[in-house]
Amino acid sequence: MEDDRSSILSYWNMVEFDKGKKAYQISEFPLFSDSHITGEVNDDSGPYQFLNLIPHVNAPGVINESIMLRLAWFIDGRGSYGVRTDYSKYHGGWATDEIAALASLRLGIRLKAGDEVRLFGGYSKDPLGTPRSSYKRRPEIFFKEKRPILPGVVKTVNIEPLRDIQILKNVTASQFTALVRAARQYQDAIWMAESEPELAWLMLISSIETAANEWAAKDLTPLEKMKQSKPDLSMLIVSRGGEELLRSIAEEIAPTLGATNKFIKFCLKFMPSAPEDRPAEFARVSWSKRGLKDILNKLYKYRSIALHAGTPFPAPLCLPPEQFRPEDGLAEKGCLSLAVHTLGGSWKSEDLPISMNTFSYFVNGVLNNWWNQIVQQ
Repeated sequence: MEDDRSSILSYWNMVEFDKGKKAYQISEFPLFSDSHITGEVNDDSGPYQFLNLIPHVNAPGVINESIMLRLAWFIDGRGSYGVRTDYSKYHGGWATDEIAALASLRLGIRLKAGDEVRLFGGYSKDPLGTPRSSYKRRPEIFFKEKRPILPGVVKTVNIEPLRDIQILKNVTASQFTALVRAARQYQDAIWMAESEPELAWLMLISSIETAANEWAAKDLTPLEKMKQSKPDLSMLIVSRGGEELLRSIAEEIAPTLGATNKFIKFCLKFMPSAPEDRPAEFARVSWSKRGLKDILNKLYKYRSIALHAGTPFPAPLCLPPEQFRPEDGLAEKGCLSLAVHTLGGSWKSEDLPISMNTFSYFVNGVLNNWWNQIVQQ
């Protein structure tokens, strides 16, 4: 059966590039960031080049056109759709959004794609390219706190690792879709963290769940998952409607079965090394599988009651990382006192196990380690 190429266009474009075809069009799109960019990717290793625009001002929330994405098209970006519903590869964005999200994840910085600003080839006959006006507004960030909640995502970064995006032509369409969806959730989380940290927490956790679902899909069939996770219910369904009814129900609800265990197993399987720049001992989390498992259990509990009971993530976890003295460094823990009482809620320090700044580093490392694994399979 021929592949449906009406979505995940950046993936199919890489697949066609590998066949040695000639590009029929080249487009340029700015990528916006508040990080300091060094290096660039300007070779023929794939259809995507990342050119350093050398912005002169870099600071948290100061958004510049920092990278120019030069995209060589080897496929027709216009999809054909029948009268049907199909969101199997839908992620809410276009090809440039896929590339920007993957780049954001790979580098651990804020990046968003703008509109096409120059076109070469296609119906453009100008050898120097045809300029285009942008319809999108420059992305903005509103800081609700005096200090950044995620200082770790604003940094000096060499963008040469973005060559790794070209290697994703070797993964399956299903893996690419899951990686893009996870990357877009991570990307959105680090953009909204400064203004809506409660929602950013949910998106950081969801980004890992998205990848974990794809990773776990190969282990058990939906029917096996159903029988293992809900044995009594499975027997009841079989007794009333037979094995086929159980199979149909299992395929529908399989992604929700054993959600906490799957989330934790995936995190511990792909956990990154501890950050290079760590705070004083009293402000560190226990960077071990046992220590992180306890943290992940607490975070997933907060995620569940936020989604199902409307109780937001604890307010202290939605603040900038604590720091008693400059020499102590930014705390990895979510609380350095015995307890916090605010906005009608109270939490003991052990129930505020990790700052969002440190957890965003953890999520980035987990997803990048999974990325590294799937391209090697």
